[in-house]
Amino acid sequence: MKILLTGATGFIGQHLLSALLAEGHEIVACVRQPARWQTRFPKVNWISCDYKQDHEPEVWLPRLCNIDIVINAVGIIRETRGQRFDDLHTYAPIALFQAAEQVGIRKIIQISALGTDDEAESAYHLSKRAADEALLGLNVEAVILQPSIVIGRGGGSTILFSALAALPWIPLIGQGEQRLQPIAIEEVKACVLALLHDWPDNSQRLEMVGAEAVTFSQLLVDIRTWLGLRPTATWPIPISLMRLFAKINDWIGIGPLTSESLAMLERGNCGDPAPLRAVTGVKPRTVEASLQNSPASRADLEQAQLFFLRPLLRLSIGFLWLFTGIVSAFLYPVDESYELLAAAGISGIWAPFMLYFSSALDGLLGIATLIGYRIRLVVGLQLLLMVGYTVIISWALPDLWLHPFGAITKNIPLIAATLMMLVFEKKAF
Repeated sequence: MKILLTGATGFIGQHLLSALLAEGHEIVACVRQPARWQTRFPKVNWISCDYKQDHEPEVWLPRLCNIDIVINAVGIIRETRGQRFDDLHTYAPIALFQAAEQVGIRKIIQISALGTDDEAESAYHLSKRAADEALLGLNVEAVILQPSIVIGRGGGSTILFSALAALPWIPLIGQGEQRLQPIAIEEVKACVLALLHDWPDNSQRLEMVGAEAVTFSQLLVDIRTWLGLRPTATWPIPISLMRLFAKINDWIGIGPLTSESLAMLERGNCGDPAPLRAVTGVKPRTVEASLQNSPASRADLEQAQLFFLRPLLRLSIGFLWLFTGIVSAFLYPVDESYELLAAAGISGIWAPFMLYFSSALDGLLGIATLIGYRIRLVVGLQLLLMVGYTVIISWALPDLWLHPFGAITKNIPLIAATLMMLVFEKKAF
C-alpha cells in the first residue's frame, strides 16, 4: 500500500517508518527538511511541508495522489517559539484529514494521546482532542490510537526516566504514587501493522497501554534495574516544590518538565488494554517484561548519566564567560589590567578600548550560552577567543604558564569542555 506518514522523523514516526518499509509499503513522508532525511531513508518519498502554515485542505491535496492510507504521527510534548500545539496537533492534521476525505481516502490512523477525553485540561491534550473529534466527524474509517507513555530507545520519556533512575538517589514527585501504564514502542508498531492487515469495520478509539499499571516510583526502580545499577534510596520531593520548579522551567525551557507535563503526570496515565487486544490481536506486556526484552547497553547507561550534566555544562560555561566579563570590566583593578595589556603591546587609547570591548564580548558570549542562542556560532567564537588569548599570552607573558592558579593551562580543559558542550547541544539547538 501507499501510505502518507506525517511526523516521520519523531520517535514514534521513525519506528513506524522502519516497520512499514520492512513490510514492503510505499511511504510518502511529509517533513520540514526532506533533503536531510533522503540519504538516511532513500526508499522514502520525502516531501516538504510546514505544519505551522499548512492549515488548509487545498495545501494537502497534491500530496495525497494515489495514497491508500494516512497515518498522522505528528506530536510535540512542549511548545517552543517555532512549534505550537494548535498548529501541529489541531490545524494541520484537520486540514490533512479533510483533504483525505475529499480525495476519497477512507482509512486514517491518528496517533493521539491517552487523556484526550472529556476530562482533558492541558493545552497538549485539548489540541490533540480537537483533531480527534474533527476526524470522527468525517466520512472516513478512522482509528484513533491513544498511547500512554511509550517506552523505547530514543523516546523522550525513556531518556528522562532513565536519567532520573540513574541518579545517586531516585527523585520522586511527592511519594511517587502517580499511576502510569507505559507501552513498548514494539507493541505500538505491532498494533499499527495489525490494523493495516485487518482494518476494523467501524471507527475506533483505542487506548494503547501496557498490561499493568505501575507507580511512578516503581517505574523508575524497574528502569534502574534495567540499566544494571544497584538499588538505591528514593528522595521524595514535595509536590509544591515540584510545581515551583515547573513554573520556573516554563520560562527557562530546559528539559520536558513544565507545569502542564507535571499536571498530566499527577493526573495519572492509565487505561484498559482489552479493546486494543480485541481489535489488533496484540497483547501488551508489562513494563518489566518490555525492558527485559530489550537489554540496556552501555550507551543507554552513559546517556542516562550524562542527561543532567549536559545543561549543567552549558550553564557553567555560560556563567564563566559572563562572570569573566563582569570581573574584567568592573571588579579587577584597572591599572593591573592595563599593565597586562601593555605587556602584550596594547597601550594608550587602545588599552581601555580593548579592555571594555573584550569584557563586553565575554559577557555577551556568556549570556548567549546561558540561553542557548546560536550555540554553534557562539562556541566557534569562544574557541577562537580562547586559542587567541592563549597564543597572545604565551608570546607576551610566557611565565603565566607556570602560574600556580593555572592562568593559561585552564584553557586546555575549558576548550575540551566547550567542544563537549557543542556535541551535547548540537541536537537541542
